[in-house]
Amino acid sequence: MTVSLELLGRGPSRPDLLDDLVVDETSMVSALARWSAPAPVVVESAAGTGLPTLDAVADVLAAGTPAVVDVAPGLAGAGPAADHLAGLLAVAAHSGVGFGSGLVPRCADAGQVWALLAGAVAAMTGADVRAALGAPDPARILGLSRSAREAIRDVVTYVLVPDGRVKAVTAGLASVDGT
Repeated sequence: MTVSLELLGRGPSRPDLLDDLVVDETSMVSALARWSAPAPVVVESAAGTGLPTLDAVADVLAAGTPAVVDVAPGLAGAGPAADHLAGLLAVAAHSGVGFGSGLVPRCADAGQVWALLAGAVAAMTGADVRAALGAPDPARILGLSRSAREAIRDVVTYVLVPDGRVKAVTAGLASVDGT
């Protein structure tokens, strides 16, 4: 019998990368409760970048609470907002609080979700976060080990989409996944 050493050090199983990743306002709190995570805090966007301040996000994460953030301005791809989104992902990647208390970014489609996941991987590994946000590689992300995919969920706990869009966004992610 072969035993994967990867499984020995792991506690209770956390969701794999795409497992129930996409939620809407109605299902968000119950989804977080399944993993014993507290209700999230919406971190208001600041003037200038249209994104929350790094300190505000860090404070919410340090309290062990998921932080709902609007990321659309940073996903536009240029300027200070993109730099700021890279900083937010770095703050979440290095907050060290564990699953359930990461970012809950608001996204509109599967492309934005892949961009955020790629940015999270880059933030965790010290790679160029802005480049990852601009050119995500879903196959590379899905090719990571199970523990690495779970670690991404420490940074991006869930993705919040508009009501009625969960199935469409999930299908968009699955079409790349091949499932």
